[in-house]
Amino acid sequence: MMKKVIVLLAICLCGFTAFADFPLNIGIHGGVSSNRIKVKDIPYEIKNKAHSGFMVGAFCRVNLGTLYLEPSLNFSQKKSVIEAQNLDSESTIKINSFDIPLMVGVKILDISILKLRGYLGPVVSFPGKIKNLPTGISDLNTKDAIWNGKIGVGVDVWKLTFDIDYEKSFQNLGHDLKAPRSFNFTLGLKII
Repeated sequence: MMKKVIVLLAICLCGFTAFADFPLNIGIHGGVSSNRIKVKDIPYEIKNKAHSGFMVGAFCRVNLGTLYLEPSLNFSQKKSVIEAQNLDSESTIKINSFDIPLMVGVKILDISILKLRGYLGPVVSFPGKIKNLPTGISDLNTKDAIWNGKIGVGVDVWKLTFDIDYEKSFQNLGHDLKAPRSFNFTLGLKII
């Protein structure tokens, strides 16, 4: 499934570059995130705390006047602290995933080297093994793609991009592990 999505993105990218009327930006980006993954329905009292994670990847922005389309391919690591209060123990859940966001955005302000924009769209995520789970959590879904939604704002200054966004999954990771949520802070560089 992942290979098919990557091939589809590559074909779309080649198709977009074939049109001279579509200004295109290609770049790299990376950032930090604050993540929270809630645990439910296990036999001891749980307290969830946010923890930092990271993301690195590449993006392609197709500029269509005041609108733009921005697919990306990212590797991300999300972490969340689970504290079992009855057992006086703490563990940090860690999820590594490959994410493919497809953002549709609008340029709110466009003056010389400064641009302000807003965007939203779906993110398909392919999670790997979930590490450091508390005892009692089972039935996790890490074999299928997980769909998330993202909304955010960004600023471009010359070739630099800075984005702040909120991302929430539409599905739980399993019966005991709720859908992750995160605030992301990203810095990017337009190479083209």
